[in-house]
Amino acid sequence: MEYLVNESPSILIEKETGKAYPFSAEEEVFVVINSSSKQMISFDFEKRKLSARCIVRLIDYDKGAISEVSAVTPKFNIKSTFAPKPYGDSDITFLGGGFTASAVSRNGRIGIIASVPEIKLPSGGKGLKIEAFLTNDEKDKSFNFLLSYDKKTESLHASIAKEISGTIWIGEEKTEIIGDNLQGRHIWKRTSFPKRKEKPVGIIYGKANKMPFSSVVLTYDDSLTLNTEGVMKRYEKIQWIEIGDKVLNITNGENINIKAEIFSSIHEKQGPFRKARTFRYAIFSGTIDDKTIDEAIGYLEYPDRV
Repeated sequence: MEYLVNESPSILIEKETGKAYPFSAEEEVFVVINSSSKQMISFDFEKRKLSARCIVRLIDYDKGAISEVSAVTPKFNIKSTFAPKPYGDSDITFLGGGFTASAVSRNGRIGIIASVPEIKLPSGGKGLKIEAFLTNDEKDKSFNFLLSYDKKTESLHASIAKEISGTIWIGEEKTEIIGDNLQGRHIWKRTSFPKRKEKPVGIIYGKANKMPFSSVVLTYDDSLTLNTEGVMKRYEKIQWIEIGDKVLNITNGENINIKAEIFSSIHEKQGPFRKARTFRYAIFSGTIDDKTIDEAIGYLEYPDRV
C-alpha cells in the first residue's frame, strides 16, 4: 500500500483509490536489537492531541528479564513532530519522568539519543544511555496494514532499518554497535479509534537461515507476514494454539510451525494512543517454509479486553 499526505499531517490518502483517512492519535516505536547479547531496547512515543507518553524498555532475553521506565506528560516539553507518513521526517523529544529520549529522522536516517538513569538492569544496577543511528530505505520491502471499521481507521507500518551504528551504555558496560548482529526496527502507527476493542498481535525478530527477518502475526485476518531483506511473503489461515501458560504454537498446519516459549509478561497502562494491554515476551523457534528459526526474540501483544 502506498500513502500520500495532504496538507494536514493528520490525514492520509490511499494512492490508488484517493480515499482519505483522518487520524486523531499517533505512535512511533524505535527498536534496537543486539542478537549476540539477546537484548532489545525499545522507545515507544505516543500522543493524542496534547497528551503524550514515552515508554523505554530493556528486554534481556538471555536472562529472562524486562525493565522499563515510562512517563506521561500533558504535552511535549519540546516541540515534537511525528512523521506524517512512513519514512517521513520526525523530530520527537521527550523530557519527563526523570529521563530524556529523542528520535530524529531525516531522509531515512534515524538518530536515537536517550539517557535513562533509573531503569533497572538484570545485573541489579541502574542506568541506560544510547546513541544509535539507523538507515531506513523506503525502497525496501515493508509491512503495511490498514484496518477500517464503521468509518474508523488504523494504519500500521513496520520496516527493517539497516546500517546500524552507535554506542550503548548499559550501566557501566559500554558497547559499540555495528555489524551483522544488530538490527533496527521502525514501527509507525496512526489511528482514529484509540479506544476500540483490539485483538492479539505477535511481533518476531531474529534470523532465519542466518538472514535477518521480522514477522508480524495478526489475528485480525489470521495472517503471518515474513519480511526479509528484499523479500516479503504473506501466509494465511494462521492459528494460535495455547499449550499451558508458557507455550504458544503459531501454525497453519502445513508449512508454518513456530513455538513461542514465554518467559515474562508486563502490563502497560492505558495511554494517549490505546487502552491498557499486556505483552508476553518469548523466545521463538520453528520453521517457515524452508527457513529455520532458531531462538528468535519477540512478543505477543494482548489487549486487556478483547
